[in-house]
Amino acid sequence: TQNSFIADYLAYRDLYLDIILESKQFVHAGMCETCQGAEATFSCVTCIGDHGWCRPCMIKSHQSLPFHKIQLWIGKCFKDVTLSDQGFIWYLGHGGEPCPWYDTSLLCDGDMEALPHDTTPVTIVHSSGVFIHNGAWCHCQDSVPKQHLQLLRAGLFPASSTRPKTAFTFEVLDHFLIDSLECKTSARSFFEKLTRLTNNAFPDTVPDRYRELMRVSRLWRDLKNRKWFGFGHDMESGPGPGDLALFCPSCPQPGINMPLLWEQKWLVMKRLVVDGNFTAQHMNMREPELDIFLSDGSGYMVTDSEYQAHLASATESKEASDRSTCSNHRAVNAANANRSNLRATGVGATACARHGCFVPHSIVDFQKGERQSRHMNIDYSICNAITQAANSIDNSLIIYDVGCQWNLHFGERVDNCPGLTLPDNTEIVAAVGKFHLSAHKLACFARYSLNFTLGAAQVDGEILETLWAPFNKISPTACSMSQAHCQEILDDHMRNSNWKKLVGIVKTLLRKHKRAYKGIDDTKVPFEEPTRSLDVNKVSLWESDQKRATEQRGEHLDIYNLKIDRAPTMAEIRLKLTETKYADTGKVGSVSWLIEGINLEDAQDALRVDIRQLPRDVSATQKAVVAEKRQKLAAWISKYHERTDAVTQGIKVNSGTVPLDDIRFCTADVVELGPEAINLQFASEEIGEEVAAEVMDALALGLGALAAEELQLRQGQSNDCLERLRQALGHKAIIYRQHFRSADSTWAGTRSKQEALRCQIKIDKYVRGYQRARDAMQMLGVDKETLTNVYQEIQPSQLTVNQEVTEENRHGQGSDRLAWF
Repeated sequence: TQNSFIADYLAYRDLYLDIILESKQFVHAGMCETCQGAEATFSCVTCIGDHGWCRPCMIKSHQSLPFHKIQLWIGKCFKDVTLSDQGFIWYLGHGGEPCPWYDTSLLCDGDMEALPHDTTPVTIVHSSGVFIHNGAWCHCQDSVPKQHLQLLRAGLFPASSTRPKTAFTFEVLDHFLIDSLECKTSARSFFEKLTRLTNNAFPDTVPDRYRELMRVSRLWRDLKNRKWFGFGHDMESGPGPGDLALFCPSCPQPGINMPLLWEQKWLVMKRLVVDGNFTAQHMNMREPELDIFLSDGSGYMVTDSEYQAHLASATESKEASDRSTCSNHRAVNAANANRSNLRATGVGATACARHGCFVPHSIVDFQKGERQSRHMNIDYSICNAITQAANSIDNSLIIYDVGCQWNLHFGERVDNCPGLTLPDNTEIVAAVGKFHLSAHKLACFARYSLNFTLGAAQVDGEILETLWAPFNKISPTACSMSQAHCQEILDDHMRNSNWKKLVGIVKTLLRKHKRAYKGIDDTKVPFEEPTRSLDVNKVSLWESDQKRATEQRGEHLDIYNLKIDRAPTMAEIRLKLTETKYADTGKVGSVSWLIEGINLEDAQDALRVDIRQLPRDVSATQKAVVAEKRQKLAAWISKYHERTDAVTQGIKVNSGTVPLDDIRFCTADVVELGPEAINLQFASEEIGEEVAAEVMDALALGLGALAAEELQLRQGQSNDCLERLRQALGHKAIIYRQHFRSADSTWAGTRSKQEALRCQIKIDKYVRGYQRARDAMQMLGVDKETLTNVYQEIQPSQLTVNQEVTEENRHGQGSDRLAWF
């Protein structure tokens, strides 16, 4: 373990420290190890091993090692010195050797005036620090006269093409690109690291080349991409839309990874997921007309000029201002939210749904959220993605969190907008990701669920949510860049994301292949067993319905919706009882009395919860608040009891205390008794008492009608509690998925825990309310079959979070068992 290795280190810590200190002494004090004729006063920190040289030999041995750090022994200690201070000259044009034109014996008298005798100081940034070297240019008659090209041939990227005074090694530029991709390091942080590597004690003495690094890294990224994608050998035609981008190696692409003959359309359909990221914002530029694009539209972002022309030609329709007809979803209802300081409020992307690879030339900027004018942003992304990804495949599955709204008029928008084009014979099936589907209305479930979409396979449709996580780390840096630079940064990170998918695709496919076969084994038997026990004609009818629903979709998919009658609420039962009572007797007092009693039970329960949540060292203020609540509750109960005789027709009703709360659904029971524990004297409490037979007959005779009314109201109370319990459990699942997983700070995590705790308190409240109603129904003599099949007892194990929300792509969904309610 890690601790065992650290424990082993402790035994050698002092020895390690001694060896490190010994390495700082000058072990080669004496003669130069190379010439053996001069005193050795120089040592190299970077070279492997202990060395000692005189000055000429040190320079000669480092002629091809210009970025080593040299130290001078001054008698008592080492002093840091630079190679350039000791006379090191970087010769350009001849592989590090001096230019022959410097040899005066090779020159005529007339050429002497043209021979330069001076050198130019050049600041060179390397991965180990910032160095200043004296550069000697090549002046051969047939050499390249431009200095920046001589630097480039020497492996140094010039910061200027006119009078270069700064250059970057290819190595440091590669390091910066990898650091920015893997560690999300900004240019400022990266150069600060180099500054400290150069001089940690006095970093202000190091030349600041941050601006140069920002500029040169863009050029280096552009050149590397062009070389990578083969445009270094084809200078006549530059890269077109998406030509500097990688796509998914596994998604079906005719001519690349598919056989020549293929017929199963559902198997080779394009599966695309669409989503927006509102963290990837971009601020307005002061002078956008001065911005220069290096790879506009060649990567994953769309071509800006064409996209702006599309936005200009697309007109706002009435649909743009309409609110969503489905759910209160941010992507739709935030469409008209404008922010004047932002050029873009986010980005919209399209990726392959099964492997999470961004589609080239399909990423768009948002101006007003995911604008559901839908003549705008997302339509443009989807059309480009369908056209870019395997143009010859007609079928496309589009998974979008508001797909039910987006799909309504998509065809009309494509026909009416010149900037939107699709290949001929394109067929689109819209679906909603499993996590977002839980926020839609019930009618959307069957029509847009991936579980009922042929060819969707086992995908959750939420893979873009995971891909946005690394982009959220670079967004604060990219938002203030120029538009062109920001586009290049986003392209680079998307290219890097797809590259990681590409190099890991073999392991990914093997893992999914094994999981698919296991899924077949796990679901085959549970499917075949009930099929054999069912009527053959009914199975045949279901199969034909399923085939028609798969082919025609739309309302035909409603066959998958549960056909159930909604249980009546307590308000509906109250209205029915009140109207019936008034029609028969002209009085409505008993119903309102029962309703008031049920409300009092809820108030007593709420007060007991407040008392349980008090700390052990209760303050005087907290005691006063509880006392006031008890006084108000006692007054309410007293008024309620004043009406009891009139309602119960003078029959004496027992008093006492309520039963203790179920400890499974509360932290502890209240010890001190007060108004929150007073019995409210319902008919259900009396009929269930063990009294003499004649008293029972009298009670039953006098309270029979009242008990029948209470039984119906208790059923309504149970129905209400179960419905609220289902909603609270769904809310808790959303909290775990949205807040706990995305919490990026202690504050956010604490807030999420508090929200989950409040939700759990509500869940326990609804369970206790249901238990009170069920106990009352049992005392009122409801038949055993109703208690066993309809109003069952709730167990704590049934109050689990919905895994369809928290683990929407898990294995074994087909064998899930929901709680009875």
